[in-house]
Amino acid sequence: MTDKGPVMLEDDSPDLNELLRDNPAGISSYLTENFGENDPGRARAALYVVFVAQNVQMLARDAGLRRDALYKTFGGRIDPQLSRVLKLLAAMNVVPRVAPAPGGSEAIAARLTEAFGREDPAEAILGLSEVVKSQNVSALALKLGVMRTTVYKTFGGTVDPQLKRVLNLFGALQVRLAVEPATPPKIRPNRPKRGRPPKVQAP
Repeated sequence: MTDKGPVMLEDDSPDLNELLRDNPAGISSYLTENFGENDPGRARAALYVVFVAQNVQMLARDAGLRRDALYKTFGGRIDPQLSRVLKLLAAMNVVPRVAPAPGGSEAIAARLTEAFGREDPAEAILGLSEVVKSQNVSALALKLGVMRTTVYKTFGGTVDPQLKRVLNLFGALQVRLAVEPATPPKIRPNRPKRGRPPKVQAP
């Protein structure tokens, strides 16, 4: 992807797709702004916006997912699992970071940033589990409005949690998800702007 520089984008911008396409800095700015309140609906909508701005066939290849699976996961109608969100971000040459919200713990944010920055999504799931188990789980469950057993089941390290549950947890922990361009960016073949990849003619 070519870095076109940081931009602040509005959803009704006529140039939104062009500014987000193959632009890690633009994608990072847009997603960070829309992830900042830990609002699952807003986060899903933002992921859909950046997803459809890309060449989906090539994006699916880079994410290691089927094209139809990408549309199903990020079409805005279902709550995507964390592992697929992380694969999508990696395919767009951006990396997740976790920052403390006002009153939040820098140590928790740093541990989650380390876990979310690994290439294997399983590391992020284990990082979430470690952080949750280091808390007063009864008090955390009360903040989340769920049973204590649900917290252990969702964040026990073996379940791939849905984005809504992760963002709700972030709200309870007083941290928030941010996105940055990958440094250095992963080198990939150039993508056609839209549509299917060009066919290679047989000799």
